[in-house]
Amino acid sequence: MGKAPDVKIQFLRPLYTEQGGWVSAYLDTSRAPENASELVSQRWLAARRQLEAAGASEAALNAVGRAITAPAGAPGRAVFARDEPAALSAALTAVPADEPVRLAPLPHVMPLLAQRAAMAAHVLVVATHEGGEITEVPDGVPAATSLQEVNGPGWPIHKTSVGGWSQDRYQRSVEHAWDENAKELAGQVAEAAARVSASSLILAGDVRARSLLLHHLPTPLRDEAVVVDREVAANSPELVAAADEALRAQAVRQAGQRLDEWRGLLPHGGGVEGLAATVAALRDGLVSDLLMLEDAGSGTAVWIGPGVEMALSESEARERGVERPDQDRADAAIARGVVDTDAELWFLASDGDGQLPRDGISAIVRGA
Repeated sequence: MGKAPDVKIQFLRPLYTEQGGWVSAYLDTSRAPENASELVSQRWLAARRQLEAAGASEAALNAVGRAITAPAGAPGRAVFARDEPAALSAALTAVPADEPVRLAPLPHVMPLLAQRAAMAAHVLVVATHEGGEITEVPDGVPAATSLQEVNGPGWPIHKTSVGGWSQDRYQRSVEHAWDENAKELAGQVAEAAARVSASSLILAGDVRARSLLLHHLPTPLRDEAVVVDREVAANSPELVAAADEALRAQAVRQAGQRLDEWRGLLPHGGGVEGLAATVAALRDGLVSDLLMLEDAGSGTAVWIGPGVEMALSESEARERGVERPDQDRADAAIARGVVDTDAELWFLASDGDGQLPRDGISAIVRGA
């Protein structure tokens, strides 16, 4: 398990094999009311009409429609397609704020990535004296089928208040049983974390059982554990909500640490600041870490070519050898650039401590 939770976005690579005609759709897919399925269909119908008017292809619209209206338990869904089938359909942990849909040369992935800052693969664990429960969360949305119950070999597990000459020995036996069960749970947790490449562990349950589990976990897992002081089931809405809150706080905290590092590097040439300088550094493959507000670059158009090529003016794009430059929003081009150059993406909090970078975007350069 490595550091967390910069937004790992290599899963977006299939979206950048071709340019042009991309349909991006974010929709509320929550199904709490009795007529929820009908409501989702109605929302998609309105969005489809908007995309049809913009010139989206029938194949792309059909692909998105199938993904959006399929039965699902997630509060929202983001789908990207330019043909059939959809190139990517991703569950969202929250209803999208404004349900954007658009047709453009590049997919509009920033709203998805901003959520994914708190959707890093993780493991939910509830520790008990018997063992515990584990839920693997590979994509931010727990699946009921991933719940695993662990019962350790230790027994007895219940202490007694009965006195007598054997009282201390019995109590030591119980403590030993708890420890054995925690050791068994720790092994299963480590395997689950490895299966989903988890960046975080969210731990709830009995106070003593949590402590014993942490003691037996491998150091990387223990260091990344977020303890939630609640005794709930591993797939319960309460723990999922607590995990979401903890992961968001962790994301903000670690992005802030990265921003502090950038501030220290900037005067020595180890960083760049502002949209123009960051776009240029990213285009040239110089960026190791990109730090930005979610809406940075959303109101600015850039000129793009194939691959990572992008420029703030058409003339600059042509000077760099792009024969037929196309236009798209800067944040869409930046996302592609991060993927193509294997940079890491960090989302900054708008209300964080300290001064934010100019234009809400900055980068640490490679080798700094």
